[in-house]
Amino acid sequence: MSQIIPIYIPTYISDQNFNPSRVLPRLLFYNGLIDCETYWIESGSAAFGGVTYQQNAFPYFDNYNVVSGSFPTSDSKSLLFNNENAAYGEIPTDTLYSTYWSTYVNLLYDPRTRLINASAIIPFAEYTKLNLNDIIEWRSNYYHLRAINDYSVKTGECSVQLLGPILPDALNR
Repeated sequence: MSQIIPIYIPTYISDQNFNPSRVLPRLLFYNGLIDCETYWIESGSAAFGGVTYQQNAFPYFDNYNVVSGSFPTSDSKSLLFNNENAAYGEIPTDTLYSTYWSTYVNLLYDPRTRLINASAIIPFAEYTKLNLNDIIEWRSNYYHLRAINDYSVKTGECSVQLLGPILPDALNR
């Protein structure tokens, strides 16, 4: 990068007086080193032979994944459920919510959606292959498998919970 920028240290405030807040561990993308204005890091005490290191780059961690050494664009991947202003670059358009959850939440609140509780007999060989994100066809409609409860290994009897019928674009994923 040809431009030297000031170092960015994210700060989280807890109240109107700008007191810092306690932040629990978070997941961030490591986006390489970014050139910045010179800063120094001290190791140990100067009275006891400490060393001072001059730095001209800082490790750039962010909620957005970018090409190493650059800044977020509208195509960057995001770890946020609702994107915030980026410290550098543009705000990405996709969020975790829009990528993974929007179709499911739209299905939950669609007026045509029904939650069906049913009894079923599922052979053990089929039961071991089922996942809770599977799509089940029943009476010419497709449903999301929400739960399998009270499964009997002897008889295969259980109660299932189905959500749907699913939205048409869910089959295309």
